[in-house]
Amino acid sequence: MSMGPGPLALTERWEVRAGPHRHAGSTHEGILASWILAAGLAGLWGTTLFGPAAFKVLAVAILSAAGTELLVAFARGGSVVGGLWHACLTGLLLGLTLPATVGWHIPAMGAAVAIIFGKVVFGGLGHYYWHPALVGRVVMQLVFINSLSLGSANGTWPVLAPGHLWFGSVSSPREVDMPAYGGWRTLSDHSPDEAVSMERPVQALRRFAEGRIPPDGELRYEPLLRDALPPWEDTIFGTVPGGIGETCTLALIVAGLFLIYRGYLRWELPTMVIAAAAVAAALLPVESAVEGGGYDWFPIFAAEEGRAVGVAYVLYHLTSGELMLGAFLLAGDTIATPMRAGGQAIFAAGVGALTIFMRLYGVMECDCYWSILIMNTLVGPIDRRVRRPVLGMGE
Repeated sequence: MSMGPGPLALTERWEVRAGPHRHAGSTHEGILASWILAAGLAGLWGTTLFGPAAFKVLAVAILSAAGTELLVAFARGGSVVGGLWHACLTGLLLGLTLPATVGWHIPAMGAAVAIIFGKVVFGGLGHYYWHPALVGRVVMQLVFINSLSLGSANGTWPVLAPGHLWFGSVSSPREVDMPAYGGWRTLSDHSPDEAVSMERPVQALRRFAEGRIPPDGELRYEPLLRDALPPWEDTIFGTVPGGIGETCTLALIVAGLFLIYRGYLRWELPTMVIAAAAVAAALLPVESAVEGGGYDWFPIFAAEEGRAVGVAYVLYHLTSGELMLGAFLLAGDTIATPMRAGGQAIFAAGVGALTIFMRLYGVMECDCYWSILIMNTLVGPIDRRVRRPVLGMGE
């Protein structure tokens, strides 16, 4: 008597497609749509602060990414695997990392590089090792360094002034005098200047770490906080120069909380990125501007005139530059991050610590983006290290 094929018959085949994978019935399109919605929130606030120029950069990046994906599929004689959702997300994320002042060719070329060299050459969706948008971003940083560098050739970046949000132009900003600058909210709503420009906060933090902000007598941190940085709340609401999606900490936190609520981002990842960055900023030494002063260790404990200036210094590190964008929208890519919570915690700690290390010691610009790419490279070893043991199997 022969038995028919059962549910575990050897003839039955299982097909496992490329990531992202998730239990509980979520569709590929639904996952990407949620990420696009979260990134779109940062983009919406970016267009508010930087005007039509920001919208142009985002639109060009998205269209270039989608167009490149379609051209590659046409050249291969097939269709786009997973549709164009992922290409649109890649273009949107790339646009968020760029300033609104760049020419259209930079987002167009960056998006094409992201799709071809960050994704297609590795086999397409589900097979890449590095975040595609960041591959395009760092290549653009190297190719167009005069437009994107923190250096003196492009030392100040613009932000729209009050009364000119959404529709103002960032092409002819008025440079503010930082020692006398009281913050974005102190600017007049009726000023004829549609935009103001200033040094990016992360640039001032780097100059301070290199000992290039002179002390005021015995005061070492006060000149940084008083004369080189805007009020800290400006970095919360995004009214400081930077990439389109980098500046508004509040919008990025809301976007991240939405993804955590939807179950598409583990809370451990952004938490560990920020925590590791805070520890690194609190402990790593900065070069003293006092002649023969060497290095000042443990900045977190600095106090001047009864003020906890060390704490303020650490908070500026957390809300300046690319860190928040990286923590909430870039480091959590569902394909280029470890699978388990423990592995993601290790991954995130590496991103946060490396970001501050690069920022303080001038290793590389786009510090958080390079940090994510470095940790993307280590995803395989991390996954093997933290894999769940199989019951009944030996080591």
